[in-house]
Amino acid sequence: MKQKHLSDFLSKLELLQDDTALRWVAEQNNITMTKFARSGRFQDMQQTILRSLNDQENIPWGEHYHDMVYNFWQDDNHPRGIWRRTHQTSYMTADPQWEIVLDIDYLNEEEGANWSFCGAELLYPDFVRALIFLSRGGDACEIREFDLINKTFIRDGFFLPESKSSVAWFDENTLLLALDDGEDTVTTSGYPRCVSRWQRGTLPQEATLIYAGETTDMMVSAWHDFTQGFEKTLVQCERDFFHRQTYLLTAQGKLLSIDIPDDASCGFFNAWLLVLLTTSWRIADKTYPAGALLTMDFTSFQQGERNFTILFTPDEHTVLQNYCSTRDYLILNLNRDMVGRVEILKEENGMWCNVETLILPDFVTVSASGVDTKSNRYQVVSEGFLQPCSISYGDLDNKTLHQLKHEPACFDKADFEVTQHFVQSLDGTYIPYFQIATKGLELTGNHPTLLYGYGGFGVSLIPEYMGAKGATWLQKGGVYVVANIRGGGEYGPEWHQAALQQHRHRAYEDFAAVARDLVTRGVTCAARLAAQGGSNGGLLIGNMLTDYPALFGALLCEVPLLDMANYHRWLAGASWIAEYGDPDIAEEWQWLQTYSPFDKVSSDVIYPPVLFTTGTHDDRVSPAHARKMVARMKQQGHNNVWLYEETNAGHGGAQDNSQLAFYHAMTEEFLWQMLTEWQQG
Repeated sequence: MKQKHLSDFLSKLELLQDDTALRWVAEQNNITMTKFARSGRFQDMQQTILRSLNDQENIPWGEHYHDMVYNFWQDDNHPRGIWRRTHQTSYMTADPQWEIVLDIDYLNEEEGANWSFCGAELLYPDFVRALIFLSRGGDACEIREFDLINKTFIRDGFFLPESKSSVAWFDENTLLLALDDGEDTVTTSGYPRCVSRWQRGTLPQEATLIYAGETTDMMVSAWHDFTQGFEKTLVQCERDFFHRQTYLLTAQGKLLSIDIPDDASCGFFNAWLLVLLTTSWRIADKTYPAGALLTMDFTSFQQGERNFTILFTPDEHTVLQNYCSTRDYLILNLNRDMVGRVEILKEENGMWCNVETLILPDFVTVSASGVDTKSNRYQVVSEGFLQPCSISYGDLDNKTLHQLKHEPACFDKADFEVTQHFVQSLDGTYIPYFQIATKGLELTGNHPTLLYGYGGFGVSLIPEYMGAKGATWLQKGGVYVVANIRGGGEYGPEWHQAALQQHRHRAYEDFAAVARDLVTRGVTCAARLAAQGGSNGGLLIGNMLTDYPALFGALLCEVPLLDMANYHRWLAGASWIAEYGDPDIAEEWQWLQTYSPFDKVSSDVIYPPVLFTTGTHDDRVSPAHARKMVARMKQQGHNNVWLYEETNAGHGGAQDNSQLAFYHAMTEEFLWQMLTEWQQG
């Protein structure tokens, strides 16, 4: 293909619904499915995964509203799912009696639509109305008001067409609205830039303006805190992913700034303001460290006092992941060397004390959350790579905690073990990684190994149950590895900041160091080592392809960013400039081009086999990244490159369990073929 024709064709691929682009996508999908979705092994894996996803013994995760528990459930009888509820006493039994509130499959049949359920917001305090969020695959949602007594959508109720608008209840007749109504109402990132008060019976465009952000901001939002006795309305403007300004909206409609550092986040617990720091904060003669959680009386803070109490201080092993509360207790979910633990705090007479700590052995992670703010009931979730997820309920008033439900085991864990290893990266930093493998693994250098990573946006990779992958990967002789590289949040804000923007290369050096260590230790060899990552992790895999091709035998690159010259022009891309940099600024393009796989891929290099995947309805990371990369590599003469684009999926993947099973079986079949073909070659 001549350069001019290739350039024109690549431009076509950027148009997500262009007929020429979709025909080409269909051709690529057919090639990929013919090779990786036909074998008996694929079919066996597909059935194994589907059985796991549809298992009736899976935990029905619930959201509590007074004495009712709501759950969204998908199985083979309800592919798109049912939203259902039961009384909490029934939920606590082994066989809850469910009442269907909304059947999405029936709704689609009735409307001739393709909806997926994306959640609901119930109206406090009676919870008899809800705002239902429905999507056709992407992040954009249609929002409809729903009657929870009659189980019907409310005619002439609150309604917004499919968009990236956000809403929150203020009262029965008022919503806090951040409206996406076209170009003038959104930021360059594609999110709403204004917050308004929307009264029932009026058009959303007529809502009373509360706050207007700049077009260059990332987004604005608002919500109402219904905590009895401490009610408040808050407005937040996110400048970018890491900087924000939060305001208190007074009864008179005045916005009062909550003056904390713009890279810190704030929360509330009864009368208390909570501040989680990203960088150190010096107040008078005292400096509070990055990663610390501070608290003080909110009213006193707004009056100018700054007498903070430190609730948590990080150390070289332990960081705060998040916090939540019951009526009287504050729950801290911590991460110590990538394994979760819980500390429960209580305030009495202005003094805070730790009343309980929850820790589990053997790399089993634990987290907790309050059931509601009117009681001291709480739930604890635990899981490990080899331990199925379980949920326990407790009451801090009577100090009880008992296991309520647990996921069924997808494989026999007896033959496997989890180990944690550390390897030095290029700059000498020690990088941890988990290895899940057969007990007493013989270090023959011959085991098919899958290395997973992300390394961005402060996201931590902690132990999660392997589920069906235990059967389709571990039990077939594979080794699974999770790398905790910089760019993530495993060791707090500094771990993330170490791989920001011009320092992005450190994340890739970390991942490559783990790959080399697996070979050095005798776990595997390059020909039998695969790597996988999605979204920002797809950018990671793209850089493994272009900069470290000799380290891998196969690469799985999912919903990726790859064209870093144009990422900020597509969909939500502008919102990530704080993470990567701005390619329109010459100085920043100098570092961005060093990790832009689309710009680095060459016809002169031999690359390992690579499968790129994306979704046609992805309105977060454009499918253009994967499409264009495959087209360019094929034009350069690379044969071992494939594309699979799920036509009904967005950034979060397939919409029902059968699609998920197909996708995961196909991508694992790709890995097995690529990692074992060398023996047959």
